[in-house]
Amino acid sequence: MFTGIIQSVGVVKSLDGENLIISANSDKFLNHEVGTSIAVDGVCLTLRGYDNSNLIFQVSKESITRSIINNYSTGDLINLELPLTMETFLSGHIVQGHVDTITTVSNIEQVSDDLWNFFFSNNSYKYLVDKGSITINGVSLTLVSPSVDTFSVAIIRETYDRTNFNNLKVDSPVNVEFDIMAKYVERALNDKWH
Repeated sequence: MFTGIIQSVGVVKSLDGENLIISANSDKFLNHEVGTSIAVDGVCLTLRGYDNSNLIFQVSKESITRSIINNYSTGDLINLELPLTMETFLSGHIVQGHVDTITTVSNIEQVSDDLWNFFFSNNSYKYLVDKGSITINGVSLTLVSPSVDTFSVAIIRETYDRTNFNNLKVDSPVNVEFDIMAKYVERALNDKWH
């Protein structure tokens, strides 16, 4: 389980079949036990080992096909987060690391030197609530004015500088995880009527 508060931006060293190697630019990601869960652009992956200071993951076909990992190239910047502990501040929201869908950036609007609005194509309106939570590339964000076709999030300078949002462009694909509460409510309502 994660919070959606990114701790480092790493670099893809290689993706060869199901082997993903990432260079982390923070010592926080070194010396963890094999088997530790790490969120990679919001995808919960299991640490397989280290090659010097590079992180090695085995990525299942499911994770590759359901996330933007399929599009990774050497040099791509990716968001990294270690799992939640009992001592961690829950500054974002509860993030499972289970990507629901991929969407694309439809527009980026710079509001000021310290604020950007990012707009995304919407393909699952039923899970989006104005001022509700959403996870984009592993980043916990607040939804703004979702509609049938699009939704947006406001990105402040701190988030822009500490994540790979500063590399996103129009048509960039992103991972989306909807708030788990919305999915549980949908399941409960479906079960009630069946």
